[in-house]
Amino acid sequence: MFTDKQKRVFIIGHKTPDSDSICSAIGYAYLKNILDKKYLYVPARAGDLNSETKFVLEKFNLESPMEIESLAATVGDMDLKKPIVASSRDSIRDVASLMKEKIIRTVPIVDHDKKLLGIVGLKDIAEYYIVNLGRKDLSTTPIDLNLLIRTLNGKVILNPQNSDKLTGRVFIAAMQKTTILSRIQPGDVVILGDRSDVQLDLINSGCAALIITGDSPISHEVVRVATAKGTLIISSPHDTFTTARLLDLSTPLYSIMSQNVPIAGLYTRISELRQQVLESEYRCSLIVDGDQRLLGIVTRTDLLHPIRKKVILVDHNETSQAVDGVLEAHILEIIDHHRVGDISTLMPIHVWNDPIGSTCTMVAELMFSHRIAISKDIAGLLLSGILSDTLMLTLSTTTDRDKKIAHKLARIAQVTIEDYGKELLAASINIKGQSAKEIILHDFKEYSLGNKKIAVGQVLVIDKEEISAKEEDIKLEMERLRAEKRYDLVVLLITNPLETGEELIVKGDRRIIEKAFGIEIQNDKGFIPQTLSRKKEFIPKIGYVCTTS
Repeated sequence: MFTDKQKRVFIIGHKTPDSDSICSAIGYAYLKNILDKKYLYVPARAGDLNSETKFVLEKFNLESPMEIESLAATVGDMDLKKPIVASSRDSIRDVASLMKEKIIRTVPIVDHDKKLLGIVGLKDIAEYYIVNLGRKDLSTTPIDLNLLIRTLNGKVILNPQNSDKLTGRVFIAAMQKTTILSRIQPGDVVILGDRSDVQLDLINSGCAALIITGDSPISHEVVRVATAKGTLIISSPHDTFTTARLLDLSTPLYSIMSQNVPIAGLYTRISELRQQVLESEYRCSLIVDGDQRLLGIVTRTDLLHPIRKKVILVDHNETSQAVDGVLEAHILEIIDHHRVGDISTLMPIHVWNDPIGSTCTMVAELMFSHRIAISKDIAGLLLSGILSDTLMLTLSTTTDRDKKIAHKLARIAQVTIEDYGKELLAASINIKGQSAKEIILHDFKEYSLGNKKIAVGQVLVIDKEEISAKEEDIKLEMERLRAEKRYDLVVLLITNPLETGEELIVKGDRRIIEKAFGIEIQNDKGFIPQTLSRKKEFIPKIGYVCTTS
């Protein structure tokens, strides 16, 4: 039986997502939610949308997928139960009874706004009881009168000074009268039974309070003298021994609670939380919000079963391109059309890696094979991913399957590939107002090739003067990225769909590019005479150099 959060499966593409990544995630979630009611499939993204993808979602009136910064399981992925709490002004007996009733070992202490104040565990109660065994002085921890009466289930017979607390030394009058009276000082509290003569002598000696046990009757004379002397008189239904024990248990929790307890938030990783719980002397961690309001408590028992986000990866299968924490997640499927990367799983999963032009083609083929009714907006969405990743069906990666599916989707979306392709291209090549960093990261992927760490960005332009005007800023940003991420090589491919060839801006080990394509890099720039597919031609060629040199 899965809980609501455990039923969620995120479908997500690579970091710095392009249109194929976003559109295939939305489309595959649409398909899976129709075919499989066991889970709830949620499209997600691992970064900001580029201008082309924003255009696609607006045109077909679709929401942007939720952004996920990490797939590592967090406290927010747990179904937190409503915590059992106590007030700092509750008594030790109150919380001990609560622990016994609910079969728990620890109780968080909160204020009236549910803000966390501390925690009380069985060990705190035991330690307090041992340390205060035979305690004779309440001056350091006065006892609230109302709390005492509630704990004793007793009643106030007389309170001439309207006292609200018990302070002073505590005695049990279980010895000879002369012995008792020789030890009593003004302000003391005495517990005793129905010995009226001793009661009168104690009052006259200046006792602050008498606790009369066993529901014993109290004489009029005792009441009269106590009224005159200002002595508090309490009646307890219990015997003297029990009354003395309950007096200790009337101590308010604020005097014994601990603030030395680990706390965590909803975004705390489970791996970090597990360590907190293991190291905690309370065997738990308290979950709070930003205002320190208590949301729940996680114990060792709650962590017995692994908690992992469920995910399906689309349009990538490499850890360098995946969202943070992917190896901590439970990967259910991978659907991709790139080279096989380095992601590994603990269990067998469904992997479909097909050398065609677009992941969206693969998703659409599944929809047609299952005879799923494809709505106009989903058809337009999937068509957009195909046209974007194949550069309007012109790249060398484009297959007859891509073309066939694209035309079928275009009919459903009620657009023509030629006209809509121009709209999509215009949205993709608009770099006006973009910073150097935005241009580089518009379509940016990281690769591990041999022992080299490579990053390649790609940008489409019609007027290359727009790039030239920002060239120095682009070079500076590429060098900053290379140093920050420790790339051996950073490349920006500049593609004009109306021309043949690729311009390159290169930072790092330029010899990799020179050797792979037989060109010369000068002033961080180069030119390759043919237009290249990054995944089918560019990466394989530099990958060969990286792994053989």
